[in-house]
Amino acid sequence: MLLRRESTEERDEHIDMTPMVDVVFQLMTFMLFSSQMSGGELVDVPPARHGVGVEESAATFLTLLKPGPGEAEAQLLLGHGKGPRATLDQARDAVAEAARNGIHKVILQADGDVPHGKVLEAAAAVSQVEGVTVHVGVQEAANATGAPEP
Repeated sequence: MLLRRESTEERDEHIDMTPMVDVVFQLMTFMLFSSQMSGGELVDVPPARHGVGVEESAATFLTLLKPGPGEAEAQLLLGHGKGPRATLDQARDAVAEAARNGIHKVILQADGDVPHGKVLEAAAAVSQVEGVTVHVGVQEAANATGAPEP
């Protein structure tokens, strides 16, 4: 009876991984075809084409312009594109003064190159005034000729 192999005999011991790899790929293929892919919840956002506008005479305008050459921060102006430069505290004070005079709407306009964080900062600063509503000023989309759409 032979209990041990000869030590001089070369051993042929290895595990064949091919069947295991085949089974794993078959399982992956099955899972891929049997699962349902979903893109998440659909959000129904209404279009803004027919929104209600705010009268210019009944609102306080604040304008954020992109930083000029050599400037690091966006410029905040009191007024409709023209007006004195202001800090967030000065803008808040101007909005509070207008609210005391009966103007409770603020239109915040920003250049397209102004970072979104700066717009949020300005909106948060002026929304601290009690009783005011902050609106975002938008420009009508232009068609290929550059004229506003009807």
